[in-house]
Amino acid sequence: MERLAITPRELAKMLGVSANHVYNLIASGQVKVTRLGRRLLVPRYELERLGLLPKENPAMQGGER
Repeated sequence: MERLAITPRELAKMLGVSANHVYNLIASGQVKVTRLGRRLLVPRYELERLGLLPKENPAMQGGER
């Protein structure tokens, strides 16, 4: 099963920037996050929007791959 979200620290590693930089991007609204309790998570759709993941093809979501 694919992950639906990643942590800001994982995003920082993907981008090759500091975690503080990612938290600044979140604070400024440039990166959208979801809260799960006290945790911040960057959802998959945000990673797709940022061009870090290929966009999912809705036609492929019916188990047909």
